[in-house]
Amino acid sequence: MIAQAVLAAALSIPLATAQLARAVVQTTAFNSSFSFSHAQIQDAQLDGALVETLQNIVNYDRSQLAFGGPSEDDFYRVPPLASTKNVKPGQLLKVQAFTDPTAYAIPPSTALSRFLYTTTTLNGTLIPASAFILWPYTPHQFPSGSGPHKRNPNPSGSAKGKVPAVLWTHGTSGFSSFWGPSAHRALWYEHAAPFALAEAGYAVVAPDYAGLGVATSWDGSHIPHQYSAAPAAAHDALYSMRAALAAFPANLGSNFVVLGHSQGGATAWAVAETLAREKVAFADLLPGYRGTVAASPPTDVFRAPAFFILPTVGQALQSIFPTFRLSEWLTPLGEARARLALQVEGGITAVQQLYFGRNDTYWPDWDTASWYAAAFARLSAVGRREFAGPLLVVQGTADLYIPFDATNKTVADTQKLFPKSDLEFLVAAGVGHVPVLHATRQFWLRWIETRLAGEPLVRKGPFRTDLQSVMPIEQHLLVGNSFPLWGGLPEYQYELPLGL
Repeated sequence: MIAQAVLAAALSIPLATAQLARAVVQTTAFNSSFSFSHAQIQDAQLDGALVETLQNIVNYDRSQLAFGGPSEDDFYRVPPLASTKNVKPGQLLKVQAFTDPTAYAIPPSTALSRFLYTTTTLNGTLIPASAFILWPYTPHQFPSGSGPHKRNPNPSGSAKGKVPAVLWTHGTSGFSSFWGPSAHRALWYEHAAPFALAEAGYAVVAPDYAGLGVATSWDGSHIPHQYSAAPAAAHDALYSMRAALAAFPANLGSNFVVLGHSQGGATAWAVAETLAREKVAFADLLPGYRGTVAASPPTDVFRAPAFFILPTVGQALQSIFPTFRLSEWLTPLGEARARLALQVEGGITAVQQLYFGRNDTYWPDWDTASWYAAAFARLSAVGRREFAGPLLVVQGTADLYIPFDATNKTVADTQKLFPKSDLEFLVAAGVGHVPVLHATRQFWLRWIETRLAGEPLVRKGPFRTDLQSVMPIEQHLLVGNSFPLWGGLPEYQYELPLGL
């Protein structure tokens, strides 16, 4: 009774001075009213149903931006430099130690920081990029053990109180500056990875990738997002980790594990290969590196459906091969829809609607008509190379985007080439692309914990683990059907009972 009286008194305090906000209906397009022009509709040959569908998608995507997104948020303006002559990759350019979390749909008791830093394109050009850090309420607590595998009581690699880090590399969001996850209210992957990691007590260091977030370089030139160029994204990730350590020396632990999914799964795998290949360049980070988790990694980018991969890879290919023209892969209709996607900064969902299932948007001989596809495949592929281990590859057998047989073959080939390497393969039967992160969460969280705790691998060398669902697979929810909805204004707070 006493507890109930105290609670009732506490609840009455705000009511004594102010009334609760009026509840207002919220739509997913509440802060956007985009519509296509007649010229855009004609040029891209959109019928009425597709116009409506795409406008709904673009309006929804724009409603998910914090602070109006990179085009309106001054954070993404790069500070001027007198000269880039002495500037090195991984150099810190700007720090926003406190990013107002009320503009985001992140979990309660987490905190957000953002920063700008220097990275390089696939061709080695120095450019600025953006990243975020999602902070936990308290650092992960590593339980002490006994015997030969007793855990390090201070495994984060730093002084007491520092937070152990996970370098998170995200999957495909979009193809222009609009699509930096640091500007997305739910950081793009929400509970699938970054929220889960922060709530487990890790600092989530997350690059947007070059061209996502920051739009222009110091000289005003456009920064391309070199989509699916995994080695370039790997540099983005490693340089973001270097800059994060410089930005938060008192908070961030020096030991880290890499976790990535889809495009980011290939990026994460490429990080492991980069650390094996470029030991001198990353000598400062190597002592803290504890391993990589690569989930649903596209090890051969052109195994993805041609109608999707050709316009998306093709958009940035000229920044890698200056003589490439999009018309070598796409038909006039395909090019027109690529122009439209670029004009409205359409992300992965909009591009899928523009191209899904259409074989009239690309030439049937695109892969043999020129040398660009083979050249980019060699540049972008991961696997079958030496890597800094240990490496855990996670894949669902029902993945519609990354064929299981492609990942399975790459893993098998890599294990054969490097039989003494610590390469683990975790297979989830009947599970799809993003849901594999949910299905296997307890396994990769435990794997990350044991790596950061300094525990040796239980089994050395390559091995495979197969998981089966507890209930018949058709009884499980196979694809996500809900999302975090920002309710930061008082009139929307009725959607968040008791601030949950």
